[in-house]
Amino acid sequence: MKKILKLLIPIIVIYLIGLLALNSHSIQDRILDIGLKNILSNAKPFLDKEDTLKVIVCGSRSPLPSPGRAEACILVEAGDDIYIFDMGNGSVNNLTQYQLPWPNVQAVLITHMHSDHMADLPDAHLQSWIQGRTEPLKVYGPEGINLVTKGFELAYSADYQYRSNHHGQEMLPMSIAGFNEITITNNELIPNETPGLEILPFVVDHYPVNSAYGFKITYKGRTLVISGDTINDGSVQKYSKDADLLIHSAISIDIVERMRRVAPIPQMDKILFDIQDYHTTIKEAGEIARDANVKHLLIYHSIPTPRNKIMEDVFFRPLDGVFTEYTLSDDGTRVIMPVGTDEIIIDQID
Repeated sequence: MKKILKLLIPIIVIYLIGLLALNSHSIQDRILDIGLKNILSNAKPFLDKEDTLKVIVCGSRSPLPSPGRAEACILVEAGDDIYIFDMGNGSVNNLTQYQLPWPNVQAVLITHMHSDHMADLPDAHLQSWIQGRTEPLKVYGPEGINLVTKGFELAYSADYQYRSNHHGQEMLPMSIAGFNEITITNNELIPNETPGLEILPFVVDHYPVNSAYGFKITYKGRTLVISGDTINDGSVQKYSKDADLLIHSAISIDIVERMRRVAPIPQMDKILFDIQDYHTTIKEAGEIARDANVKHLLIYHSIPTPRNKIMEDVFFRPLDGVFTEYTLSDDGTRVIMPVGTDEIIIDQID
């Protein structure tokens, strides 16, 4: 008993000293300063020392709710230049937490004009403006993208003026407020100044959406494809031939039908029925990856996004015997493809 007391007394003394220290204003201030410095310091998931084609999933879910996840957003980094594909709700909050260097963002590209792919454009505008953007935010999108950007500019016109007046023209010049929207043309390369980079848009079928695109991105011998939202009409498979990485949206008909059976209101049952005819199933996504000889399949915009291991197992059950090299993305999933190698490194930003 005496030995135990001898061991416990120093622990209790240290605990009491620590408790008293934490109540000291000077100690609290020092801890707070350290914490704030860590919050604001760059986590540096970007700008690798070696030359890579890199992907960061900044939004992994569909409009169906999934706690802790943002809607569709894929960041692609080629060398030191960054391109962001789609800006769904919550994605800019993720990018802010990842310490995105906005001055390195060359353009935002929108696959199609559903709200879950473009809702955060106003936040992207603000964050890039306050971090030193030198021209209106460049946004590529399907026909009608000008209506989206002009609408946001009108809705936020007072906000732009208030912020510019408050912080000054030197920091937030009105001359670069707003967007520079450019309409995508099928199979016409997106202009860019990144050496060795090609971004090729191709039409996909997301009817009744009348204009939707996928993208093939090639950088110094490494290739990835982003499907956007589409049925399996052959387009994604065609452009994914021998790609290192295929980033594909996918729906589980099985789970969606189970959701329909327990839907609390008729409107939800109707929506869950309707969404089944304009998305690629998870089995089809695996078949596309297999038949295109893709090295790795990354699933995003999963419908619905699995919330636990059992749900994930059921979601991917149709891939049994079809394709094995796949990953379900989460917000912060990162794929690094070093130039000059066949290596594919997949990890998670903390």
